[in-house]
Amino acid sequence: MTPTIARGNGDPGLENFSDLADGTVGGLIAARAEEHPDKPALVFEDSELTYGALDAAVTDVARGLLSAGADPGSSVGIFLPNRPEYLLAWLGAARAGLIEVPINTAYKGSFLDYAIRSTGVRVLVTDAALLELLADLPEVPPTLKTVVLVDGDRPHRIPPAMTVQTWNDLLAAGDPAADLPGVAPKDPVATMLTSGTTGRSKGVVYPHLMQLVAARECAVQMATTADERLYTCLPLFHGAAQINISMHAFYAGATVVLGRRFSASRFWDELRTHRVTQFNALGSVLPMLLAQPPSDRDRDHRATKVFAAPAPPQVLHPFEERFGVHVVEGYGLTEIKNVLYNPLGARKVGSLGLPTESSLLEIHDEFGNRAAPGQAGEIVYRPRLANIMFSGYHRDPEATLATMKDLWWHTGDLGYTDEDGYFYFIDRKKDALRRRGENISSHEVESVLLAYPGIVAAAAVGTPSELGEDEVLAVVQLEPGHEPDHMGLFAHCDRSMPHFMVPRYYRFVDRLPVTPNGKVRKHQLRDRGSADAWDALAAGLKPTRHA
Repeated sequence: MTPTIARGNGDPGLENFSDLADGTVGGLIAARAEEHPDKPALVFEDSELTYGALDAAVTDVARGLLSAGADPGSSVGIFLPNRPEYLLAWLGAARAGLIEVPINTAYKGSFLDYAIRSTGVRVLVTDAALLELLADLPEVPPTLKTVVLVDGDRPHRIPPAMTVQTWNDLLAAGDPAADLPGVAPKDPVATMLTSGTTGRSKGVVYPHLMQLVAARECAVQMATTADERLYTCLPLFHGAAQINISMHAFYAGATVVLGRRFSASRFWDELRTHRVTQFNALGSVLPMLLAQPPSDRDRDHRATKVFAAPAPPQVLHPFEERFGVHVVEGYGLTEIKNVLYNPLGARKVGSLGLPTESSLLEIHDEFGNRAAPGQAGEIVYRPRLANIMFSGYHRDPEATLATMKDLWWHTGDLGYTDEDGYFYFIDRKKDALRRRGENISSHEVESVLLAYPGIVAAAAVGTPSELGEDEVLAVVQLEPGHEPDHMGLFAHCDRSMPHFMVPRYYRFVDRLPVTPNGKVRKHQLRDRGSADAWDALAAGLKPTRHA
């Protein structure tokens, strides 16, 4: 299967999508297992799973999840680091008509509680170490009834009124004679939690067909063939690892090579060991690899392509020249998948690229008019097929409607096009931050800051880092009589939020700059930067990681 690269806002050609089996995730896995049952589908360290074995295990997991108390249409949380059981739980839930809820392994406290409670997770698949974080919650979310442990170490503390079973018990629990529920392409397959740029994180509901079309278009743009081996060490609770590598490989009949986590010093050795032909990267991965000492083995590997977020020329060109890997850039959002690719053989450096064949994108001015080439405006999107964008925010129809205007989905990003139809990014309209490939809600960071004794006002903004993304700068205002305590505030943040959200820089001020209606003038804080702020990293402090 060698896809043809599609370009532009043209006719999607509905017949081009006839290779998606029955339009469901489980159906695609079954189709690939029938085509080549003995071919490796998944490689993890020294273990290997063929497509035939993967398909059989997915069915066992599907039956086990249903027997564990998850009814069709209910949610299954997956709270795991990268390991094969994550993929099996995700695919098994899909085949059973259940809805996967990927949970960031950095979550704890109120973040973990909200992820489970807001999505109504019925069954949680996790390991013993992460279950300890669940036991730390004041109360277990009421919908959660069963926990499935993928490792054999039973934790000392198990939340009351909860059934705990092992992974092997789950695999053996289902009735092999029972029929699995019917699943349709429009049915929900996952609820992905957004960064919550204007409030608490929202649950983005994916239909099955959205995941498949996103995977197909990634394979088309990467010109992926069935004999390739695709590597990711990005966390599976992100769409970048699930869709852009895993489902992309399954669509192409290729092999997924799964790494535990990113290590710049061991990265190329892992690719050599597993004969990897392409991989993906987010944010600071490319600069971190470039920062490693040069080696005479820098081109001693089989990788030829990497799918990455848009990279500046000062990173793009040195990376390609040093490592001999072609960078394919893409743009997308959680709600709409990747909709722009800077195409192989027709790349424009600095551009987001061209729309995929299922996507219609335009630049609109403030009045909703289509902007001329070179004119700045908001990037807006419309799908050219049904069920290939999110079906809504979980239990939040008002927020869903707020993103639509004149039948266009508004990205909140500013950009422009050139005469050839290539899109270019200018800036975000909202106060979202991005750090180490993670989207961060300034609102959620500020909520934690305001919980610290003596702080009456707080703002979190991004400030440039040496790796090309944002570091988080916390600017806080104290009540009279309170003294600044940088280390105490850092410790509070480290206890209360995921490691990637913890601010690196802190500044105490007499008064935050505000508009006449009381909104913080964040642009002033960003313009001032972090030069005179207290730097936790310089003080020898780093956020605590749990996985």
